[in-house]
Amino acid sequence: MGDFFYYGIFINMNLQENIQRIQEMMGLNEKLGDIKGTELYHITSTDRGLKIIDSDTLIGFGEAGGVITKDDKNLLSSKHKKTISFSRNKNWKPKNPRDIGGSLPGMSNMEMVFVVDKEKLKTKYVVEPFNWFGFGDPRWQKGKNDDEYEYEERVLTDKIYPLRKYLIDIIYTGNDPKVQEIIDNYLNI
Repeated sequence: MGDFFYYGIFINMNLQENIQRIQEMMGLNEKLGDIKGTELYHITSTDRGLKIIDSDTLIGFGEAGGVITKDDKNLLSSKHKKTISFSRNKNWKPKNPRDIGGSLPGMSNMEMVFVVDKEKLKTKYVVEPFNWFGFGDPRWQKGKNDDEYEYEERVLTDKIYPLRKYLIDIIYTGNDPKVQEIIDNYLNI
């Protein structure tokens, strides 16, 4: 039995070594930290941004903030029926903060932007393009210029945790040095 045991370990080790060699030759040993992809932007208030930093978590809205239609098949069939919104347009600013939850408590300003890596998110979460205004119907966009397009992506989940794993940067446009220090400390951990 002793010889068989050692022989089994030898075969298993050789198999693992061979698999690793093949993966290396094919470039399949990519680590999450090596992935570099498209930037997505989660725009929020300073108050909410600090809560996100404190919890290292982005929380999804239940049934898209209370608005769900029978046409939204992906959300209806998702596990949590919750979503987290991102913009692909770095320069996009809502005309009305209510457009991105600005009427909710703690959304008095839009001074913080969490920049995440879409490709890293896709290793764990379902990420999809989304058009709130017509579920892909381009007629709502007629006459708008590029800065008005949100170019939204959404993640179908109840939360993204740990957020730091997917984070590229946090853009802060406010002027509170204490907030900037909190951001810098979070990014440098």
